[in-house]
Amino acid sequence: MSDEEILAVVREHCVRVLKVDPARVTREARLRIELDADSLDLAELHVSMEETCGPIPRETLARAQTVGDLLERVRELVGEPAR
Repeated sequence: MSDEEILAVVREHCVRVLKVDPARVTREARLRIELDADSLDLAELHVSMEETCGPIPRETLARAQTVGDLLERVRELVGEPAR
């Protein structure tokens, strides 16, 4: 998967779970600040991402601060180098 394909997946989950405009879900967007995610939202996002990516260790997404961080974690999980 390319970075853009992974970003599209992450964006889809953020839009559905966080109920934000897709245009707000950029690599630089901070989950808690720009996307207004609280702890419960992040837990729900984790579960949602597992539906697509398979099991994700809790600490993997817990450290994510931005959408770009999520993209990096998903890339690691699917074993893809950066493109």
